[in-house]
Amino acid sequence: METKPREVIVVGGGHNGLACAAYLARAGVDVLVLERRDVLGGAAATEEPWPGYRVSSASYVVSLMEPRIVRELQLERFGYRVSLIAPDYFAPFPDGSSLTLWGDLRRDAANIARFSRHDADAFVEFDRYFARIAPLLKEMLFVVPPNLSLRDLPRWLALASRFRRWTGGDIAELVRLFSISAADLLDEWFEDERVKGALATQAVIGAWSGPMSPGSAYVLVHHWVGEVDGQAGAWGWVHGGMGGVSAALAASAQTAGAEIVSDRPVRRVVVEGGRAAGVELQDGSVIRANRVVSNAHPVTTYLDLVGEEHLSDDVVRAVKRYRTRSGSVKVNVALGELPRFPSWDQEGDVHRGLVAVSPSIDYLERAWDDAKYGRPSEHPYVEAVFPTAHEAGIAPEGKHIMLAFTQFGPYELKDGSWETEREAYGRRVIETLGAFSPNLETAVEHVEVLAPPDIEERFGLIGGNIFQGEMTVDQMFSFRPIPGFGDYRTPIDGLYLCGAGTHPGGGVSAVNGKNASGVVLKELGRDRVVAKLKAPRRTT
Repeated sequence: METKPREVIVVGGGHNGLACAAYLARAGVDVLVLERRDVLGGAAATEEPWPGYRVSSASYVVSLMEPRIVRELQLERFGYRVSLIAPDYFAPFPDGSSLTLWGDLRRDAANIARFSRHDADAFVEFDRYFARIAPLLKEMLFVVPPNLSLRDLPRWLALASRFRRWTGGDIAELVRLFSISAADLLDEWFEDERVKGALATQAVIGAWSGPMSPGSAYVLVHHWVGEVDGQAGAWGWVHGGMGGVSAALAASAQTAGAEIVSDRPVRRVVVEGGRAAGVELQDGSVIRANRVVSNAHPVTTYLDLVGEEHLSDDVVRAVKRYRTRSGSVKVNVALGELPRFPSWDQEGDVHRGLVAVSPSIDYLERAWDDAKYGRPSEHPYVEAVFPTAHEAGIAPEGKHIMLAFTQFGPYELKDGSWETEREAYGRRVIETLGAFSPNLETAVEHVEVLAPPDIEERFGLIGGNIFQGEMTVDQMFSFRPIPGFGDYRTPIDGLYLCGAGTHPGGGVSAVNGKNASGVVLKELGRDRVVAKLKAPRRTT
């Protein structure tokens, strides 16, 4: 590979790194992306664990992918195509009943009314409440968080003017969402435990907490602020699997002039005089650059790629206390046939929706209790999608794929290890879903279980946390990943972060990459102006 100096090197070809590179390249910047694996996308990748099966091994659906970014980077031109997952949720219950939510207010209220008339009416009001809250959160997405310093006072004032339409009540409600539990939030609105269980599912996805944990209300709402084809809160299947997101972003970046190289792990960021001057690869070669942007995990970036010797004690301490725990376990399954669900009572195809085992908030909390004490959940939360119902050709003819995202399996087990527990946990997930589908267990042909240590090793997500760090109030906005450096910059001049460990957090959104590119472009522009002013003037 040619090792000429570059304007910007992006470390890591995850979807945020690719988005950052695409925006930089479109602005005329010379960009090189270096990905350590032989496949692009980070956790948004399509892989082949068994011959003929194209599996979204980690992330599996989209909702937070911003339409603005899809439009600006022309992703549809590069093959990005999404099918609506509908129903939003099909939740079967042990008594043989089920609740289906479609993302259609009247239809959903009618389905809820079979369990509780009160909750059906409350759901209509809850939808109005959310219609007010969601836009406030979405307004925050494309903000570069000011840091807590007098130097950033002008940026705080500019931010305040941007949100002058917010009322005191709006601010108070957002503060509540960051501090109360999902259980408390849903208890304010609903009565029936099955209804609350079905609505609480997203409060635990990717989180190291249960639905009764303070702050889980925000995790719940974070997953509801997305959209697919203009339908708020919906989920979508990307054709080609989640690698289709990354492939479109990569094509957009390359078309604009970026160079992307896979299977090129970076050993360290070269730091000279307190400034990033390039990167050293695992083979010992050095590529110099004016700027380096890291899509790697913040802890990896600071402690491994930079090194403690280049950081102050305060920064090292802040990075080491950055929490990045997880109980997420991904279970990918090859099926000989699609499962049947006797409690399905709706028109349409259940396999084109998302199936969720969450009969109550208590069920979710007990699953968390197991993990909290070092045990894989005896009765885990399971949500499953069936990609082959949306797209042909991703499995051998007549075969199917089931992608199950589950909670909870702790990174460290009190007894045994994941080497001994991985297979048992996979069976437990199949049995949990199989309790509502009589043919599922006999349909299973292959199983891949990715526990938190596997997610960490394969995708570089420390602790297996899919968000590159827990999304709690002390690790969000100006505090993400560490106080003083929430604006995508780092203590090393010329080094930036662009991954999910920055604002606005996790999820396949590409917002982090876009925001970081804006910061880099601003500083590149400043440097060009300074260089122009310093250049000797021609005389006649």
